[in-house]
Amino acid sequence: MTSPVPTHLTPMVPLAWALRAAGHEVLVLCQPDVAATARAAGLNVTVVGGVYDDIGRRRAAARAGAAEERRAPRAEAGEPGKPAAGGGAPPWQMFAARWRERMDQVLAPALAAARAWRPDLIVADPLEFAAPLVAGELGVPFVHHRWGVDAHGDERWRRAREALAPLTGAGMPDPALVLDPCPPGFQAPEVSTGAGIRFVPYNGSGSRPVPRGRYARAVCVSFGTRALALGGAELLRRTLRALTGPDAPGPVVVAAPAGVREGLGGAADGVVFLEDVPLTLFLDRCVLVVHHGGAGTALTSTAFGLPQVVLPQAPYLVEHGERLAATGAGALLREGEQEEHHIRTAATTLLATPEATRAARELAAASAAQPAPSAWVAPLEQIATR
Repeated sequence: MTSPVPTHLTPMVPLAWALRAAGHEVLVLCQPDVAATARAAGLNVTVVGGVYDDIGRRRAAARAGAAEERRAPRAEAGEPGKPAAGGGAPPWQMFAARWRERMDQVLAPALAAARAWRPDLIVADPLEFAAPLVAGELGVPFVHHRWGVDAHGDERWRRAREALAPLTGAGMPDPALVLDPCPPGFQAPEVSTGAGIRFVPYNGSGSRPVPRGRYARAVCVSFGTRALALGGAELLRRTLRALTGPDAPGPVVVAAPAGVREGLGGAADGVVFLEDVPLTLFLDRCVLVVHHGGAGTALTSTAFGLPQVVLPQAPYLVEHGERLAATGAGALLREGEQEEHHIRTAATTLLATPEATRAARELAAASAAQPAPSAWVAPLEQIATR
């Protein structure tokens, strides 16, 4: 089961493949937003509820926030205001209201589908709160599969139980297991320890780009579909200007959805665009990744042993940059630090610092040493038969 964002499913796809290869039936229970991603991964799907439209909701919230900010008097220093990226506590009451709203749409159909299919085990990402509710009602165990760094995960779980446990008679049981794809030392130190599972990068399918020479030892720029859709085009232009020119750190490759290049103007001159090409098909030719802080991009780049510059555009995107900076394998540029000269300095400094490359390679080795998804098949079978 997965919350209605495709990138929340993709970290679980290799485990689903391992279970399928071992002879188990695997069914993805999701909203329409994730169905195409699941089917493209070769997985069977049951769709419940309506379209969630995460991007549309975020755009509407941004417009409402901007309108409120225009109406409200400017906050003085130290007074409550719009939280900066990475600053302030999460708005738990607002989140709880959204969780309840979503459960109103998906819980009943999810329960009906689960009762009809009768699973022995439920695996879900940490934001799919229908999963523990369904597991409790059916009396089957469930497993949390983290997507990456999740500093607020324990507190979010506690808050969700308070808000959602009364929705069913069985409440929200604890997960039987928490699988964590972060290599040792990379997960946020304040979150409870999970069981390590090797992060096997899955970014969809595609064709390996050619020719190789155009972007050997390149700097990869990847801001993700959601980040670009939510106003990241200006940041992309700024980043490309920072990474090109006479003193550029190397050739630049942009991984982006089709059509992004249009509208970038001169910032795209001399830049190679790989449209809808999975990162796994070309990161072995790169020396650095500049990205928005998404879990998939961060952990895929980590698996390839690459230093990273993180330019988060929202509070929930800061965590991977903080951990990369803490391990020495990356640099985090917060809001207000994302000007061209800051981006160029961060990139050139990381590339000129052998310690950063060494730290990135050590993280990659630690990630590769984690148990493969196939190694978790037998333990999950045992959990399912308890």
